[in-house]
Parts: sequence; structure tokens; C-alpha cells
Amino acid sequence: MGEGLALVADIGRQSVRFGLTGGEAGAAPRDIRRFSTSEHPTFTSALVSYLSGLGLQDARLPSVLAVAGAARGDLINLTGSRWYISLSGVEAVLRAPPRALNECAANALALTTLPPSAFTPLHGPPPRPVEPGGNYVVIGTGTGLGVAALISAGGRLVPVQSEAGHIAFAPETADERTFAEFCRKRGHALDVETLLSAPGLCLAYEALSGGTRLASPEDVTRGTARDPVAAAVVRMFVEHLGAFAGDLALAFGAWDGVYLTGAISRALHAHLMDRGFRRRMEGKAVFRRQLSEVPAVLVNRNDLELIGAAAAYGSA
Repeated sequence: MGEGLALVADIGRQSVRFGLTGGEAGAAPRDIRRFSTSEHPTFTSALVSYLSGLGLQDARLPSVLAVAGAARGDLINLTGSRWYISLSGVEAVLRAPPRALNECAANALALTTLPPSAFTPLHGPPPRPVEPGGNYVVIGTGTGLGVAALISAGGRLVPVQSEAGHIAFAPETADERTFAEFCRKRGHALDVETLLSAPGLCLAYEALSGGTRLASPEDVTRGTARDPVAAAVVRMFVEHLGAFAGDLALAFGAWDGVYLTGAISRALHAHLMDRGFRRRMEGKAVFRRQLSEVPAVLVNRNDLELIGAAAAYGSA
């Protein structure tokens, strides 16, 4: 595998992006088109529309699907979406068995193909090459919270899929305790994603403001200079993200790098340079010294899922 033409897909909660990889044009995804879940009743409908648009409706195409959910079994439920993926149904359309992986695992694989310009170091040691021999963890912040790792095994890097975004939220600061109590009183499930996501920014603002609701997470991230509540929310978000990053580095043995991806992390780049992120990341008692040696890196790309899906196809 990895030589002929194949289809790659980034299947999120609200939309899907399709592209092609392989063949004479190389591995980089191309012919990329986006379809909204509101435009098509099913994933298969969007897939058929994409193939028809390229005249490939009768082609036999291997595929790699990066999905916003746990890629287990034939039927994959997408977190927070009315769509679901039937791998046997996809095979019937493409005439070849598809491969599915969690979208954050695809993000992790993408790190192996990106140029140095894609990485922005945060406080701490400089980034190290993402290559066999190292262990890395990827944290994706967007409409949800994704986690995956790249672990060295047998002379190569193996993606480890995870749903660690749904582990329990552990408040440490006064603002975090206020947020946790606010969620408890309103019956919200309280996991890490409840805060570390786009909806989490709005929920945190409501909690710390005493009930004021903002229309979008951008109202929070863009309002820090003039709104003390927005500034407090972003500080809490960034510091808890640092604590979570330290926990994951310990859990996966990711001593060679923590990589932050996703729209929210990119929007909060300047705030991630604050000392609070690194302080909470390293605040793990006897492992403080070891964590101080772990690079923390922001990935400034928004196309990692398709790149990672193409990398998965090329390495199969």
C-alpha cells in the first residue's frame, strides 16, 4: 500500500473534508472539498457527492478516515454529531476496506511529516525531531478535546488512540473550584473537555461572571484586554491545559514533547507563552525536574487530520 491513489477524510462533528493522496502526484492531500453535516443526511451521501464531483464514483479506492470519536468496530459514532460511520457501508461505496483512526491519532502521525516551520516552541526546552526513539503526546483543542500519543516501538512511531479528554476534571485553584461547582449545580458532566474546548470557554465565562452568557468562544479569547472576566477565563483555561499536559506526559512517558493542536490553542498562542502554563505542567512533585525537560510546542497548522490520514496510508 501507499503507492496508488487513495481517499482521505477528516470527519468532524459539523463537517467532513475529503481529499486524495498517493499516485503520481505524491502523498500531500489534494482535491480537498468540505461538506457540512447540515447539507447531507448521512456521511455516505457526502462521500458519494465528493466522488461524483471528481468522476470517481466507479473507482476502487483504499481509504483512511480520521474520525471525531473512538474508532472501534464497524459502526463509529461521532462525538456530538448526528452522523455515524459504517465501515462496511464505506467499503461498499469505495470497493475497498477502509481504515479508521481517531482524528487526534491522525494529528499525531502528521507530526512526522511536517517541516520545522510548522512548530512554535513555548517556554522550556526547544522542540526535538519527531522520530523513532522518542515518545510524544498530542493535545487537540477545538469543539472537543482530543488526545493521542506517538510511542516508539519496533523501530517506528506507533499512534496510540485515546479518549483521555473525558477523564475527570480535578480543580486546584479558586476559579477552577468555582467552575466545578457551577457545573455540578447545573448537572453538567464534569470531565476535562468540559473546560478545555470551545464550548468550555463559554461555559467558564458564564461560571466566573455569575451567569453572563457570551455568543461564541471568540468573544472570550478576543476580549481579554478589556474584560477581566475573559482574562480570568483564559488564564484558567491555559493553566489547566498546562496541568493536563503534564499529566499526559507522565501517563504516556512522553518525555520528548507535548504538542498542542487545534483552533483554540492557536487562538491562545500569546497566552500559552505565559508562565502559568509551564508552571502547572511541571507541578508534579517528584517529577518536576523531568517535566522541566519536556518540550512544549504549538503546531500552527489547521490541516493535520488529512496530512495524518495520508501518512497512515503511506506507512501501511
